[in-house]
Amino acid sequence: MTITSLPRTPLVGLVVVTHGNAAQALLDAVAGILGALPSAEAVCISMEERIDGIRERVGQACENVDGGAGVLLLVDLQGSSPYQACMAMLDGSRPAELVSGVNLPMLMKLTTIDRTHVGPVEMANLLRDVGRRSIRTGAELTGKTTVQEVVR
Repeated sequence: MTITSLPRTPLVGLVVVTHGNAAQALLDAVAGILGALPSAEAVCISMEERIDGIRERVGQACENVDGGAGVLLLVDLQGSSPYQACMAMLDGSRPAELVSGVNLPMLMKLTTIDRTHVGPVEMANLLRDVGRRSIRTGAELTGKTTVQEVVR
C-alpha cells in the first residue's frame, strides 16, 4: 500500500511589527495560551533603527512567511517608521494587507481563522473588528461609575 500526501494549501503569512520587543512578546503570549501560530514572524524594531533597515527586515519577514497565499502585516502604531516600512510591502508583488494597532485579541483570533481560505484583505477587516471590540473600559463591562464621575 502506498500512502501519498495531498499537496498543502498555503497559509496567509503573518508578520507582526512593533517598536521594542512587543511583536515577539505577543506571538509568545498567543503560543502560551492557544498554541503557536504557523507561518508567523515577529519583527522587533529598535528606536535607533533607520527606515531602510526596517523596510529590509520587514521585506525579508514577508518572504519568509509567504507560502503563496499572501501576507498580513500587523503593526503597532499608524504613521510610525515601522508602519511606513509595512506600507511599502503593499506594492502589488503579492496579496497583502496591513492592520495597525495590533493587540493580543487580534492574534488570538488568528488561531480560529482558516488562513488557507481567507485572504489577507478579508482577514485584515475581521481582525480590525476584533481589535476594536476588545477595547473596553471597566465601566462598560460592569455598568459601574467611578468616584470622579459621581462628584461631577
